[in-house]
Amino acid sequence: MANNNNADFDIKYGVLAKYNGKGGKVIIPDGVTSIGERAFTWCESLESISIPDSVTSIESFAFSGCSSLKSITIPVGVKSIGWNVFCGCSSLERIVIPKSVTSIGWYAFA
Repeated sequence: MANNNNADFDIKYGVLAKYNGKGGKVIIPDGVTSIGERAFTWCESLESISIPDSVTSIESFAFSGCSSLKSITIPVGVKSIGWNVFCGCSSLERIVIPKSVTSIGWYAFA
């Protein structure tokens, strides 16, 4: 079961600007088109994330410092992944990136 509700998300014009929840297993609400810069930065208790198909971009540092994140599947609609997106994700073991992604920023997996 997911550990969040819509009040956990600061969403502006389709951009998830900030996640304010407790972490664990998180499901991003439908209709989000972009995961904004630093949206989940230092959410050390984030274990897993479900990204809806409506997302087309993941901005810089979006998941940096999420040291408990183990795996992530990027949906087919995503075209770009920003700089340092998974920087400091020391538990990340598995990531699935679809062919739709045409741009991956520098140090995305540092």
